[in-house]
Parts: sequence; structure tokens; C-alpha cells
Amino acid sequence: MSNTNTKPKIDVFGYKPKQALLVPEIPIAVRNNCQSGQWVIGDTDYGSKVSMTILKFSKFFGNLGQTINTLWGQLWFVAESGELPQGVLMVTYIKSRSLNDFNRLIASVQANGIEPATGIFIPEFVKHSGQKPDKNGVVKPINYYSLKWHWQERTDWSIIHQAAAVLSEENNLSRMIDLDGTRKMVCLDNLSPHETASLMSAHTNPQDSGKSLNFGNDTTLLSGNQPVASALSS
Repeated sequence: MSNTNTKPKIDVFGYKPKQALLVPEIPIAVRNNCQSGQWVIGDTDYGSKVSMTILKFSKFFGNLGQTINTLWGQLWFVAESGELPQGVLMVTYIKSRSLNDFNRLIASVQANGIEPATGIFIPEFVKHSGQKPDKNGVVKPINYYSLKWHWQERTDWSIIHQAAAVLSEENNLSRMIDLDGTRKMVCLDNLSPHETASLMSAHTNPQDSGKSLNFGNDTTLLSGNQPVASALSS
């Protein structure tokens, strides 16, 4: 007879070792909801407070949700405080005011001779008022939120050591590709400023440039973070 009181050894999904970060097989996408001012995973709200370590930043152009032909910042991060899962690598996307303020913060930290990734990022939801037409075309007042970014130096370097360990392994890097979130986007990281401007102009004004980027055709899209030269061809 087997001893049912003995803990069996089983290996299906694996586990996160101590003093390490978990890199999921399928990316955990976190949405910063501009309507509610909350962090959201799926249909679950995780509050508005978080501090994070950023492991990777990339620039994309394209469509996500109901937002089309827009410049996006892709952030791979680990939450250090707040209600989001901690010790787990996640991905989110920022645009417009949130992206502009993020760029401002990055430049201000770099200007002081510091690598921003060594510090702690603290995004804050800020409320704005505006106007937007409803489904009948009637313009109505609306409230929305953007992210204002703060940064602070750290005293505990344990997560940075763990982040460096993640980034040093090819298997982890291959998982840091959000195929679902970027299926209608083009990565701009390896494009020159001229190529980036041409691509964005071609898709926002295809009748002027004679060039078009068909987001419905997977052959013209980027897989992960690799640029596609054919996206710029007419």
C-alpha cells in the first residue's frame, strides 16, 4: 500500500525558486484603465497603487483595443508594492499623456547621470476632464485618467539582481514577447527616426504617401520586438 500521508513529487507547471522572479510562459497583460484609474488584469481590478521595477521598454506603433494608429510604450515590469501580483514579470502599454510623462521622467533621471532602470518607478493616476461625442454624435463631458510618473532611488538591490538574472537567460528573453498585445502593432526599436516617421506617416496618411501597412496581414507585422523592413515598402 502507498502512504497517502507522504507528499508526492509532481512536476507539471514548475514553481518560482526563492529569491528569483517568475517569467510566465504566457505574458500577464496589465491594463492601466484610463476610464476608472485602476490597474486591471482581465476583468479584475487591482487598485490604483503600485511601485515597479522596469526590465524592458520598447516603442510600438499601431492598434490596441479601440485605439488605432498610435505610438505606444511597452513596459515589462515587476510590481514591488501595491495590489498587483509581486515577484512576477508582467507587461503593460502606455500612450499619449502617460507616455509623454514617462519620457520626461526618463530624460530627467538620465540627465543626472543615472540609469533609470536601477530605481523604483511609481506611476500615479491623475484625473482629467474633457469632451467626447457619444454614439449619437452628441458632445458630452467626460472624465479620464493618465499616468504621472515618479522615480526614486532604491536602497534594497535584491530585485535588481533578480532582474539581471532574468535578462541574462535566453529562455526568459524569448518569453518577453507579447504576441497577443502587439498583433496589430509594429515595433520601432530598430528603425531609424526617418524610417519611423515614414511608417507612421504612411499609415496615418496612406493616400498621401502611397504606402500602407495592413495590420490585418500577419506577414507585415512584427513578431515580438523585431522590425520588418517590408512594412516601409510601398
